[in-house]
Amino acid sequence: MTAKGQLYRRVQIAQDRLAWGCADLRRLLSERGWWPSRSRGLVSVDGKQWFVTGTRLQASKHGKAEGLLVPESESLWGSALLPDMPRQALGQAVEEALWRASPLPRQHTVAAWHAQPHPQGGWAVEWGLCRSSHCDTWRAEKGLGPQAPVYLARQGRAFAVDAGPMQTLSRRQFWMHVLVLVCALLLWAVLALPALMPLVLKREDVLRAVQHIVAVEPRSLPLRQQLDELRQQAALGEELRQGLQQNLPLASAMDALSQALPDDTWLDRIDINGNEIRISGLTGNAAELAAQLGRQPQFADTKATVASVRDNSLNKERFTFEMRWRADQGAKP
Repeated sequence: MTAKGQLYRRVQIAQDRLAWGCADLRRLLSERGWWPSRSRGLVSVDGKQWFVTGTRLQASKHGKAEGLLVPESESLWGSALLPDMPRQALGQAVEEALWRASPLPRQHTVAAWHAQPHPQGGWAVEWGLCRSSHCDTWRAEKGLGPQAPVYLARQGRAFAVDAGPMQTLSRRQFWMHVLVLVCALLLWAVLALPALMPLVLKREDVLRAVQHIVAVEPRSLPLRQQLDELRQQAALGEELRQGLQQNLPLASAMDALSQALPDDTWLDRIDINGNEIRISGLTGNAAELAAQLGRQPQFADTKATVASVRDNSLNKERFTFEMRWRADQGAKP
């Protein structure tokens, strides 16, 4: 079997089990009086009065008998396990099983059966047989017509002969069930409406809000452009502010250098890049100048980048130093 055929078969099995479940639920509700259903009066072979609702038997003291009830002791009961098959094929499959299981020719017996889905798959069928001639005799004794329905009793339940669980409903019963179902749905809708009303109102509010946004959005485009420009300017201002905080305070650096440099020293060049300071010039003793700059709290990592050269004409040494400005120690201008 192809994958499509297997899928179709599984869907059909699921539909059959769902239909059986709905029918069994309706039967249970009918037997408990929660679903409108017609009860039928019966008379047993010993003369007792009964009435049946669905499959539920209850004793009755009065009432007109419409059918015959055969007790369990006057019938033969058995069970069978049938493979998975459509509900419409159950009747023929049960009939074939009864032909094999009946101790008498099938045409000389009447049968009642009911089926339910088996947990392991397939259908579990429970059937009962009774001699048809006995049923005719009992109907005549109880004053019932030859077409009066016959029920077989089984553990407090009664099953109609040759009807099965999937018996066809009369048109009147069908429309009554449809009417009850429609009324139940309407009742559920009326009860659920107050609970659903807040959701409906909330949905209306959301729709109105969306419509308002759609209407207002074209007018907000110029404002959005201005807001974007303001955000860009604010970001640029923040970058400048951070840059100013990180940049070396030039006035403080110059003041610190003027205080640290001795009188016999002058500078030819000052380069400042962030916190990095590079100076070059002439002094009497370059090593002593480097040590003096290193002792200043505003400068750190003072070092000579090139070797000092003695200028004999000026009797001084030419130097080039690099250092780093300490922002936490430097005075703000």
